[in-house]
Parts: sequence; structure tokens; C-alpha cells
Amino acid sequence: MPVDVKKTADKPKTRPKLKMYPLKVKDAYYMEPPRYGDSRGYFQELHNIQTYPNRDYKQISISKSQKDVLRGLHCSFYGKFVTCIEGAIWDVFVDLRPDSPTFKQWTAQILSEENGVQMYIPPRCGHGFLSLKDGSKILYMQENCYTPNRDLEIHPFDKDIGVQWPKAANEYIISAKDKVAQSLKDALPRIMREIGPEKAGSTVDFVVMGATGFLGGAVVNVLKEQKLSYAVIPQDVRLMDRKQIEGYLDRWQPKYFINAAGTAGRPNISWCETNKEETIDINVTGQLNVAEICRQRGIHCTLFGTGCLYYYDKDHPVGSGKAYTEQDKPNFTGNFYGRMRIMLEELVQQYENVLSLRIAFPIDAHNNPRALQAKLIKYPKITSTPTSFTVMDSLFPLIPEMAKRGLTGIYNFTNPGVTTNSKILQIYKETVDPNHTWIDVEQSVSNVPRAYSELDTAKLRKHFPDIPHVDEAIKVGFRKLKKRLDMERESASIREESNVKQNAL
Repeated sequence: MPVDVKKTADKPKTRPKLKMYPLKVKDAYYMEPPRYGDSRGYFQELHNIQTYPNRDYKQISISKSQKDVLRGLHCSFYGKFVTCIEGAIWDVFVDLRPDSPTFKQWTAQILSEENGVQMYIPPRCGHGFLSLKDGSKILYMQENCYTPNRDLEIHPFDKDIGVQWPKAANEYIISAKDKVAQSLKDALPRIMREIGPEKAGSTVDFVVMGATGFLGGAVVNVLKEQKLSYAVIPQDVRLMDRKQIEGYLDRWQPKYFINAAGTAGRPNISWCETNKEETIDINVTGQLNVAEICRQRGIHCTLFGTGCLYYYDKDHPVGSGKAYTEQDKPNFTGNFYGRMRIMLEELVQQYENVLSLRIAFPIDAHNNPRALQAKLIKYPKITSTPTSFTVMDSLFPLIPEMAKRGLTGIYNFTNPGVTTNSKILQIYKETVDPNHTWIDVEQSVSNVPRAYSELDTAKLRKHFPDIPHVDEAIKVGFRKLKKRLDMERESASIREESNVKQNAL
């Protein structure tokens, strides 16, 4: 026998409108979705692609917290859509995007099962909340997947941000990790270096992939210095993540794409010998993937290759001045890494939108651990063979202009002339550290060729005739390094003196 259920609420004739309100933090908003209820309970949509803002969510997570639990501030590299499905929270987030007009501003909202309010937190914003009831459950819809060690933690009571939490600091239940989270001031260098400005929803001229690496970080610094609009693809997006890369490019609509993602092996290229499939995936297939994505969209694409593709032979003897041009067939095939780079060069020449820059033994003025001089100064003994080098401080500022001019094909991206490890250390001693010492050791005689050679830079100098000779470029770079080191030492001395005074008080 059918059950007679008495209706207590009429079905609405028209669909109630979803309410959306902007918040003071740029790109943020909260929503009040319609709720259908009667004596039995209620029904409410948490998301609907036809009525909600178009967001590509990759992961859905849930957290449960007891009353007075405080979580945050956690900065993710992707946006979050937050809903309290049980209990209630005081939800807060702060803008941690240095280029945003609302940088360091924060906003808070009560989210509860009762009010049904939902909040969108843009990428690169620090998020936290206070649980107002036992068993508060929070549903997160994330625009990307969580990656260990990728998020950034900022102390919830950071004075530079000044979140006005409802209670005193000692009244909360806080995790050990959040208690010792760093200040915004201490985190800012990493934010600037790794995150880059967030440009979601905006168009930019340049997009950089691999921005957290050695070469990519240098590219980002150049774009900042030249005040060019750019965005960076998050570190957790891989070269083979075609849909994600396409999504970012379709959102940002760049004219130029610079790919610095790749692998030279860790700790060195010997890694590639035992990880061949992964090397192919990253250094060949992945590079072709981004080249094709860019080609389909009419985007100029810059790739980084290696200049270690040649060795001195009878036609190009040491000291002869006979340099290898971009048209010369590579003759150094002594390792798997190099062979895959040669293969990539042959393939990318079929793409009319690709600029391939050959980098050789890069030197920079920041003393990055992967820079050549940072390695050389650690060795008590060195060998020396004249070869070409890429002095990044003099050459990397040219990259945006090369893209703007639409230059394509292969370029030997090194400074004119050759120098040696010993000469580099001599300049370092004269410019940076007069106490540095080392022992020069004669190169052992071997029938196994090494990837030392002189690369011809005529093709590059045709467009940029004022590129300095390698030795002069190194001197200029090391002077910058010396100035930077002196400033760091002075800052450290001031901090130490300040700490001594505070302890004395």
C-alpha cells in the first residue's frame, strides 16, 4: 500500500537565483546558493557547471575539526572553493600575491551548514580558519592536486598581515607545524622566486614553464627587471600534462612561451644513463609536446638545449679559432643525455615557431648551486681546457627580445671567445674572494673525447653585436656577485647586532 506523504513545501515554479558577491581581495568572491527545504530536511547544490563560475577542479577534499582548532595560513598554488557542510567556521584568507593591488589584505567570512555560504579563494592566497563548533567539516574543491612540500605556510598571527582572530592566540588548538610557520617577511623571497605573479583571468605576453629551476628562475628575474607581463605555470604541472598546459595558455593568451623545464639528471647527467625512459619523456617527448601546443596557438616557443654537443677534432683543433656553427653536425655522443639533445634538435627544426638556445657551462652572478663557478670554488684541484661558456647575466636579458623579434631555429647561446676553469677562478679571486686558492692539474691524456669546444656566435652577434667577450662578461658578473655578497654580509651583521641588543634588554 502506498504511503501518503503530506507536502510541506511547494516546489518553486522558477529556479531561485544563485547569489554571488565580490570580496575586497582581488578575484575572490563568496556565494549564497539557493536551498530547498521542508520538514524532511533540505537540498542544496554545492556546484553546478551551468550556473557557477567556470572553474576546472582537479581534487575534492574534506577536513574535520573540533571547536577552537585553528588551521592556517596555508598558501596553495591553485584556487580553492570552500564549503562548510557541517558545523561552522570563521574562514579567513590573505592575498599573498606581491603584484596584486590587494597584496597583504585579508578578509573573513563565517561559513556554516546553516547559512550555506561558499567562498572562492584565489591561487597564491593564504587560507586559514577557526572551527566554531565540534566536528566542523569543510569541503574543498581544488583547481589542482595537492603536492607535498609545494604549499607555503605563513604564521597565522603574523604582524605584517594582522588578521584579527576572534580570540587571543593562547586560546586555540594549533598544529606544531603552524606554530612554527615562517613570517611573511621571511617567506617573501620564496614567494617572489617560486610563485611569480598570479595572472589568472588576465592576458600576459610571456608564460614561463620550469620557473623554479636554475634557468627558469633567471628568466623570471629578467622579465621582472624588464617589467614585462608574465605568468608562470605551477611547478606540479608536467611537460606531458597537455590539457593543463593548454588550459593555462588559453586562459593567459600569451604571445611567447619560454620552457625551462627539463632534466640534466641529479646529481649529474650520469643519472640519465640509468633512467632512459624518463629522460626521453622529459627531454624529448615533453619538449615536442609544448612546441606543438604553442604551434597550434600561434605562440612563439623558446626551448633550452645544450651547447655540449661537440669536441675538438682535427678540423677544429684547440686554440685554432675554428669554431662550430649551428649548421655543423654534433660529434659528441658520449652520453645518453647528449644523444637525446641531438635528437631533439633534429626534430624541433621542423617547427617554425621554435627558438632553441644552446647553453654551455652556465655562469651567473647569483652563485646558484648549479652555476659553474659555484661548483668550481668547491674543488681543491681543477683541470682546464679552453671552451665556450654561457654567462647568464649578459645573455639572458636578450631572450625576451629574441622572442619579440620572432627569431627561430638553433642558436649557440654563448659569449664570444673561449676561456678556462683556471681563468674563471683567477677572475673570481681578483673580483670576489682574494683568499680563494686551488691547484691546477694537467688534463690527463685520454682517447675518450670530452664535450669541450668553441662555439661560433656569429649568428647571435648578427642580431646583438655588442655581446661582450666571455672573460669580460665574467668580470662584470662577478662584480655584481661581490656587491651582492657584501650586502648580504652587512645585513647579517645588522641583524646579529640587533639580536645582541634585544637579548641584553
